[in-house]
Amino acid sequence: MHQPLDGNGSITARVTALTGRIPDFSGSGGTAGGTQLRSGLVPWAKAGIIIKASTRPGSAYAAMMITGGHGVRMQYDYTGDVPGAAGAVSAASPRWLRLTRSGDVIAGYDSADGAHWTKVAAVTLAGLPSSAQGGLFAASPPYVQTSVGELSVDSGLTQAAGAFDHIGLRGAWPDSAWTGDAIGAPGGPAAGSPGGFTEAAGRLTVSGTGDIAPSVSGASGLGVTIAQTLIGVFAGLIAVAVVGAMFITAEYRRGLIRVTFAAAPRRGRVLAAKAVVIAAVTFAAGLVSAAAVIVVIVLPYLLTVTTPLLPAGPTDWLARVTPAAAFAVQHTLIQYPQVSNVYAPSAGYWPLPPWAGFAVLCAWAAVALGLAAYLLNRRDA
Repeated sequence: MHQPLDGNGSITARVTALTGRIPDFSGSGGTAGGTQLRSGLVPWAKAGIIIKASTRPGSAYAAMMITGGHGVRMQYDYTGDVPGAAGAVSAASPRWLRLTRSGDVIAGYDSADGAHWTKVAAVTLAGLPSSAQGGLFAASPPYVQTSVGELSVDSGLTQAAGAFDHIGLRGAWPDSAWTGDAIGAPGGPAAGSPGGFTEAAGRLTVSGTGDIAPSVSGASGLGVTIAQTLIGVFAGLIAVAVVGAMFITAEYRRGLIRVTFAAAPRRGRVLAAKAVVIAAVTFAAGLVSAAAVIVVIVLPYLLTVTTPLLPAGPTDWLARVTPAAAFAVQHTLIQYPQVSNVYAPSAGYWPLPPWAGFAVLCAWAAVALGLAAYLLNRRDA
């Protein structure tokens, strides 16, 4: 529900309820888009007030909102998220929300009683037009249910409805009725999805589905990620392991190790030199063959990426402590805490930052080299 705001001004509203419906895969309840629904809220269901550059999908905005499980939030320009007051909303415990505009700066406030206000944040929306849109909104991102690790994912549209009263407008707002629109981007909820608004005795109820948030890979099913195009790197590691082992053991098999140690008695230096040579050669080869198409699978990679059979906890653990953690260097996706999603290695999200994952592999390599140096110095050629 929106009206044009010309120049500076503010919008204030009290939220007295946030209710919703989520998919019921057991088969009871009503329907939406062919899916059975039951009462419930997803954690990031939201309803509140918003100032937006226009009703065009993707245009700049700032919003103050009540959420299903994360209290009051101020969100802006899709990726910004600042927490406000904690707790759920009800008729006995309402939340007052306010947005003020001064030029390109939008400030958000919340209050428990409408008299004592707390500033949540102030953000700059560069290029905000002199005439923006302001009003009330409701959104509810998809419900995601996983089973058998992350192998089976059930998802479906959800609904949220926010109840508002004590709506106050200050500034150059027209003296006209509210306009209601269902706003969505390509790939979002289809036209005709549940949503709308009602007005009676000074109380307005706004309902909707979908989300105002960044698009993420995973349950939403975006296209191929960069990491997925580099799947051949894992196949290359199999060849590297074989070549590395042969590079060290071939001299033992032919007895040439005696000549090597005669020429270089300091065995640690021999091991270090071999490690440097094989690392340089495989790094150069890896740059060329990063997009190989042959996939050979070993257990950690199998369980975390290609066929995630384990629950999220053990999968994250494997991706943190095994050499497979180094695949985090392929991590190009961003995890947004305000977006519900399956953030798992199989979707391109790794539990460690890129270089931390690489450091885990380096630690495994250091342990292997240390053990090799110990055995090399204790055993005869």
